[in-house]
Amino acid sequence: MRILLIANTIFEIGIGCVFLLFPSLVLKDSALSISLLRIIGCGALALGTLSLLMLNVTDKKALKPGLIALSIFHTLAAASQIYSFSSGTANITIIIIHSLFAAFFVCISWQQVR
Repeated sequence: MRILLIANTIFEIGIGCVFLLFPSLVLKDSALSISLLRIIGCGALALGTLSLLMLNVTDKKALKPGLIALSIFHTLAAASQIYSFSSGTANITIIIIHSLFAAFFVCISWQQVR
């Protein structure tokens, strides 16, 4: 689980920094789209911070809310990207990354609940 949290921390903080500080690398035109991408970057930084903070928690019961939150986020992100992919507006790499994180976090959350 520790490696998964480290990977999620690096991924989310990296994406968050790019979206927040350099949104024009991802989107070129619309000021509204860039503004929304910066907000998404803030959310990614928050989720990366959650993962980072979870690394210091040793009580399995205390980890459960964070694991559930990360499971929900990655599952919904993967689903929304799959929906966008069907209309030709999403990247398959992002779908795979969110799907893998979702599967791992759901499995770990399920083990923690039992």
